[in-house]
Amino acid sequence: MVGAVLCGIPLVYVGLRSLRERRSKEEEVRSLKGAPDDGHSVHSNYESLSNASSSVSDSSLLRKHSENISVTTKHYTYPAVRVFYRPHPKASVLPPKLPLLVFLHGLGGQMSQFQYLLEFFVHISHTLAIDLPGCGPSSEFSPKDWDAYTTSRLVELIAEVVNQKLEDGQQVVLLGHSMGCSLAVTLIAEGGLLADRCAGLIAICPKATVSEKELKTLKTALAFPEFMFDLFRIYDGRGGTTSNSVTRFVGSNSTEKVRKLQLRFNKESRTPVWRRMVNGIRLPTEEEWTSVKCPTYLLAASEDKVCATKEVDLIHSWFDPAKRGGSVSTTSMGGSADSTPSSSLSPSPARTRPVVKKCIIPDAGHGVMYETPQVVSGLIGDFLSEYVTEVLSLGWQLLYLKEDKWLLKNLEKWTRIQSVSPRIGGYIDGSGGPYVKSPFRAMKTLRQNDPSGHNPVEFSGKWPDVKDAIDISHEQPPYDPETLGDGVRYHKFPTVSKIPPTQDEVASFIELVDSIRKERGYNDNITIACHCHYGFNRTGFFVCCYLIQRLGFNVEQAIKAFKDARPPGIRHPHFINELFERHCLGLVRAPTF
Repeated sequence: MVGAVLCGIPLVYVGLRSLRERRSKEEEVRSLKGAPDDGHSVHSNYESLSNASSSVSDSSLLRKHSENISVTTKHYTYPAVRVFYRPHPKASVLPPKLPLLVFLHGLGGQMSQFQYLLEFFVHISHTLAIDLPGCGPSSEFSPKDWDAYTTSRLVELIAEVVNQKLEDGQQVVLLGHSMGCSLAVTLIAEGGLLADRCAGLIAICPKATVSEKELKTLKTALAFPEFMFDLFRIYDGRGGTTSNSVTRFVGSNSTEKVRKLQLRFNKESRTPVWRRMVNGIRLPTEEEWTSVKCPTYLLAASEDKVCATKEVDLIHSWFDPAKRGGSVSTTSMGGSADSTPSSSLSPSPARTRPVVKKCIIPDAGHGVMYETPQVVSGLIGDFLSEYVTEVLSLGWQLLYLKEDKWLLKNLEKWTRIQSVSPRIGGYIDGSGGPYVKSPFRAMKTLRQNDPSGHNPVEFSGKWPDVKDAIDISHEQPPYDPETLGDGVRYHKFPTVSKIPPTQDEVASFIELVDSIRKERGYNDNITIACHCHYGFNRTGFFVCCYLIQRLGFNVEQAIKAFKDARPPGIRHPHFINELFERHCLGLVRAPTF
């Protein structure tokens, strides 16, 4: 006992010294703002410094569509729960009853951790995110009764908020992270409060079981007085973005921006709230997990130290048909993600057959949603459109809402944009070089009699280095390729707009470009012009794939090179997500159950 106390003296000293430093800074902030000094606890001072700028750290999307509301369940009233809600902006012209996507954060988390995912999925469906009581920068810590923060009470709160937003006949898709997965499963397991309304479950870094060692550690943490726990947090946070408090949540190669974000989330996590939730948390059992009757996607991160990949492996194994006497599903419902939407574009029925998929994302930690948001968004988007309903595909929706490309407003848009880009290239090892030139120029489609000069007759004279033109539009071109003249060869490579090119299409495109370059003797002074209609999305996707797969660019470098040459670059976020997902080395997928 004496030894334990002596060992604790340095911790208390360091903690108190850090506290004095923070209190000094806090007094400066308060004197500038004229704020009263409540001085209630160690953590109140620890928290307030971070909160001074936390609200401006959220995106404008979160700030604009969030509000604090009072929520009353049959057991408690929570006076100020921060809720983000945004209906799909095009819902009135899309098929009815789009599902509500509900985002549930984990222990010590907040809705801002889903910020990047929300910025993508608000264009897919109606979206809702909740800061559980006392979580995030503005959700109020009230009531303070420990029972109000148990799993059973929190799911009552979530169900109440969700039901306030649901319309008759509308379903929900729950997207949980860490403890949020446990809340989601409790809600939709057999007999759960939302069991009859759920169309899908996305579980990011879920926890399956608690080991004896983990249980002992948690009990020890709860046994400490609150001020001692705060002192430990201060000690644990020494070093800022390189502290243990940050590195346990993010991958070893995470950027400084990600680490700063994690540091902010740590500072905005309230000790008394964390302790109450830990005390009252209950993990769903195997029986509860396997009673879920909607498509389920399990996502893990290879460097997660909080919920290791073995947790997802275990949950996935619970659904193994060999164990449960079923059969493995190796095909999706209603086609694959590479399939082209039908010409009628009437939505298929909701695909609610139980199916379970698993994927492990490389080079990321527990904060995978904000470490590799493009990969996570791409994986989730593919799953929703393939296994829930194809209407939850941004490509499907864009096709459904498609207008005639030569309507007056679209003609004006076409006229305004850059005709032909500079030759595309970029640095692949930093600004110090080498600079790699690609064989591409990107352009918008030609028009036969365009008065501004972007027509086939004048084209070769303006761009004498272009000896081949690849037309990737699906329709017949609005110009006669024969009038390009003898100096330019025309190649038709039809693809569908709004939908990321399939892997087979990319492979064929690369093969075509390779053959062109070979026939031209790899002459570095000769370029290839590539166009769809406007020359941004499909063109950018194909060009970036070539830069990555043939010229040594990584995904970020390829996207930047294309954007620099043809601003604003690839416009469709689902195209960018697809690029990251396709070229995510080490992505581990498991059989579909």
